[in-house]
Formats: sequence, C-alpha cells, structure tokens
Amino acid sequence: MRTNKVCFNCGSSSFVSDRSLGGKIVCSKCGSSSFKNKSSSFLKSKKLIFFAIAIAIFIIII
Repeated sequence: MRTNKVCFNCGSSSFVSDRSLGGKIVCSKCGSSSFKNKSSSFLKSKKLIFFAIAIAIFIIII
C-alpha cells in the first residue's frame, strides 16, 4: 500500500530520486528531502470548523 506524502516545505506531492545523493528521494519542485504524511482527517476537521463558523455567523445575522 502506498502512503500519501507531501513536501514539508512547499506542499508538493511530486518526488524524484536524486542520483547525485545516492538515490535519496527529494521534492521535484523545491529540492527538499523532508516530507510528511498527508492527513485527510485534518482537512475534514478544518472544513467542519469553517462550516460551524459560517452557521454561527448566519444565526447572529438573523
């Protein structure tokens, strides 16, 4: 199973194997070798928070 990883610096998900570094995986956009796992639960909770704020503002306006 493949894990979804993104670059820690720029957020890109495209990586290449750098031959000059002995095959180390680096980001193809910024060249960084630090990445993190993409978290879909964080994105869902962030959308939920914005939805709750929108409902609260709507209730205050009415």
